[in-house]
Amino acid sequence: MTNRKIQAEGLLHHDHLAMIGIMAIPSHAGVGGRLFSALSDQGINVEFIVHLIDLEEEDDVVLCVDRDDLPAALEVLERVREEVGGKGITSYPEVALVSLFGLDFREQRGVASRMFKVLGDCNVNIRAISTSLSTISCVIKAQCIDEVIHALREAFSLP
Repeated sequence: MTNRKIQAEGLLHHDHLAMIGIMAIPSHAGVGGRLFSALSDQGINVEFIVHLIDLEEEDDVVLCVDRDDLPAALEVLERVREEVGGKGITSYPEVALVSLFGLDFREQRGVASRMFKVLGDCNVNIRAISTSLSTISCVIKAQCIDEVIHALREAFSLP
């Protein structure tokens, strides 16, 4: 990997989050709507979402909410999990979200590999990843956020 710093437009982070996983939901239309409508109806904002279908054709949905909302979110999601047939819920009460963004990430090679290498070099396990055309977001342990921010600032050219 080259030592050249990759240009990024910014670095965002939020360290007062909790992560929840609703696991092994039988895959069918409307599940996402039910999950997120139930949270929204209780005034719970979702700041991060990852969805995947596993080898058994079941859905796993991972999301982050404000840490203060964790008990209420777990109560809501347990009710919905029973309705949709999910097998379990996991939660991590102290996570942080760190995001790099740049308008031209789709044109730059190595952005994800550099970010993931930096986190690995900091001995930080990534709990979840989400990307878009312009952003890479990682959920990590909240206790690691200061070290990760410093390391990312060293590895990327940031304003």
